[in-house]
Amino acid sequence: MILLFSIVGSFFISDPPDFSIESSNFCIYDSGEIEHNMNQCKPNPAYSYSTDPHDLSDFSEVVIPIVFWGINKTDGSNQDPLTKAKVQESLELLNSAFAEMKICFELNDLNYIDDSEIYWSDYYKFNKHVKKNYPVSDEVLNIYVPYRFTNNNNNLRGGKWSSNQMSVNMLNYKTGILPHEVGHILGLLHTHTGEKAMNCEHITRDENDLSYNAKCTGDRVTDTNAMPNLYRYFHLINENCEYEGDLRNCEDLPYQLTEEDIRNFMGYTQHSCRSTFTVGQGIRAREFIENSQKSGKLGFVFQKK
Repeated sequence: MILLFSIVGSFFISDPPDFSIESSNFCIYDSGEIEHNMNQCKPNPAYSYSTDPHDLSDFSEVVIPIVFWGINKTDGSNQDPLTKAKVQESLELLNSAFAEMKICFELNDLNYIDDSEIYWSDYYKFNKHVKKNYPVSDEVLNIYVPYRFTNNNNNLRGGKWSSNQMSVNMLNYKTGILPHEVGHILGLLHTHTGEKAMNCEHITRDENDLSYNAKCTGDRVTDTNAMPNLYRYFHLINENCEYEGDLRNCEDLPYQLTEEDIRNFMGYTQHSCRSTFTVGQGIRAREFIENSQKSGKLGFVFQKK
């Protein structure tokens, strides 16, 4: 028998949309939201592409209520249960990571789903099963924490799978993958997005250079450097989170990566390195919230009272 236990609140039905996805060992992300610019760089007028700290500080503080979902076996057992103490650690990590964006995360509820079908299962099966059997409110961000996912030899860490639903496995409730997936929820892309495309992000950050395209390729953030997926190149990152490689982009030019790039939450870098967002990413996330709410989306983000 499948049981659902709630500690605090009540929930309402919301039908999350289906998305195309981009897969890797780190996370699975909705690639359908990426703006396409195949031949000509045409920046999206809905975004400022600013990297000015003053612009980021001008945003008012917002609050995102979170419901955490611990996934147990049907009999209620768990090899590594999600506890209130662990949830508090997750919240502390998120509030630290997004503090400069003036985004505050608050616990709305901690729930448990006792269901062996999704305790240690395929990621896609997990999402489909949850959507079908456990409807949720669209006024909270729902974070699911199963024991493991079987994908990629049990190495898949998490993914965003609707506008207000995401998962991380139990190994990652307080690692950089948590703010990484919340970053996806708030419109941030991988820093290596489109690295293999013919119109990949170019190295230059000189806006007067005719090859400059940082506003319409890659992650569409101008203070993150053009970057490769470093998942299979961790040996090129030293113990100080510094890049020591000579990988090249689609122009056959070497990447110019700083320590900040290696430490970026949205990159595929050493797990222990990821610890920061840039100002440009913060502004992009806040503008994504504003743009989404103008079209009736992201109903779980509220102005702080």
